This record gives sequence, structure tokens and C-alpha cells, in this order.
Amino acid sequence: MKLTKLTACALALAGLVACSNSDTASDATQKGYLSFAVSAADVVENVTRAQITLGEATGDYTAPADGDFTIEIIDENDEQAWSGKLSEWTDTTPLTAGSYIVKATYDNGRVGFNSPVFSGSATVAVIGGETSEVDVPVTLQNAVVRLKYTEMFKNYYSFEKFTITSLDTTVDFTADEARGTFVETTTFKIEGTLTSQAQDANGGNPTKTFSKEYVASAAKCYTITFDASNIGGVNGIEIQFGDEPAETIDLGDIELNE
Repeated sequence: MKLTKLTACALALAGLVACSNSDTASDATQKGYLSFAVSAADVVENVTRAQITLGEATGDYTAPADGDFTIEIIDENDEQAWSGKLSEWTDTTPLTAGSYIVKATYDNGRVGFNSPVFSGSATVAVIGGETSEVDVPVTLQNAVVRLKYTEMFKNYYSFEKFTITSLDTTVDFTADEARGTFVETTTFKIEGTLTSQAQDANGGNPTKTFSKEYVASAAKCYTITFDASNIGGVNGIEIQFGDEPAETIDLGDIELNE
């Protein structure tokens, strides 16, 4: 697993002058400091085979920069002790001794090319006068969908684009689009209009529009494969979603090339 290490460290306040030695000792037992890291998993489960990297799944993935994660620190009273970008965390931020939950989130749009969402949390105990270390593991919260076309499909049909709609956001896949898009972990829709390469009786190339819905799960990569089929007299296309059995969609009066 490839890890992206994001580090931030809070150290003692520089130049802090106590009124007396006893005050200094008392403060040291009440305030502690955090050194934390965020480990982002750079792999997804490829539904049809072994794990692959997000770069392989999407073809256009940019790992989050160190300062792009949002950090939220929650105390044992369920109150927010600190929140902000990792880049805003300074070495002058003391925390009252106690138990904390550290949450890390990165959200680059949820749906679309190069739009991953990462999140995770970890618990840490801050001890007065000490620096406590915590590693926050974060995982991908959305999914990746990519399209693939067999040579038979490309020989029988042409299309301007397919569209994938998730959370009311539409992503266009032109015929030469090789990237995978991020989608939310809910139902998404794929739509397209196909034009037959075979001419009809009037010398035209008939078209047919279709629409299908699927459900995606977090941290998974789904490949939707399109194939042409005229088995058993059915004029249609075969669509395979991940490792599910291929489904034939009857296109009716669209004739395939013989």
C-alpha cells in the first residue's frame, strides 16, 4: 500500500514566561501537544481483479497535497478543540490534557474526474507537558467508474458520448475518453445514444438511446464493458458492470452488420 504521509507538529510555546516555577509546573501538567500524520490509501478494489492504484483506475489522479486535508480535533466533551486545513496547524497550539478524536477529510468535489473524497479518524490521549503522536488512516469514500468497449462493439456502433450522472452531476465520456470518473456511493445512471454502422432500408443509419442504473460502493473501481450481440436473433448490446453477468439490451430495429 502506497502511503502519502502528511505531518504536522505542535511544540511548546516559544518565549512563554510563567509568573513562578510552581505556575510553570502546573501549566505543564495541564497542557500537551500533538504530532500527527495522515496516511491516505492510494489503492481501490478493482471489482474484476486485484487491487489497483487510483492512478491506474482513473488515468488522471492527483494525490492530495499535504496542506489540503481538513483536520478536526474533538475533545472528550464532544466539543471542537480545533479545526482547519493541515497547512494552518501551527507549532503554537497547546491542547488541554485529555482524550481527543482527530478527524481528517479531503473532498475534491465527490463526482467527476479527479474528484476523490478521503476521510478517517483516530483517538489520541494528550498528556500534560508531552507531545503525543497519532496516525490518522483515511480511505476513499467514493468510487471510480470507467468505460470499456470491445472491438466488435466499435465495429457495429458509433456514439458521440456516454454520460454518467451521480448526485445530479453529469460527467461526459466521449468516444476517446480513457479516464475513470469518481461517483458517489449511491445509484448512478449511464445514458447514451448509439448509431448503427449498418444502413436501414431508407439508406440512413438508425439510432437508439438507452439508459441504465447501477449502485457503487466506496473504494471500488467498476468497469462497464460494452459489447455487440446478435445472438439468437436479438439485435442489441451487452453491458457488463464489474463482475456481474453481462446483460443484453435489445435495441429493436437496429440491425447489425453481417
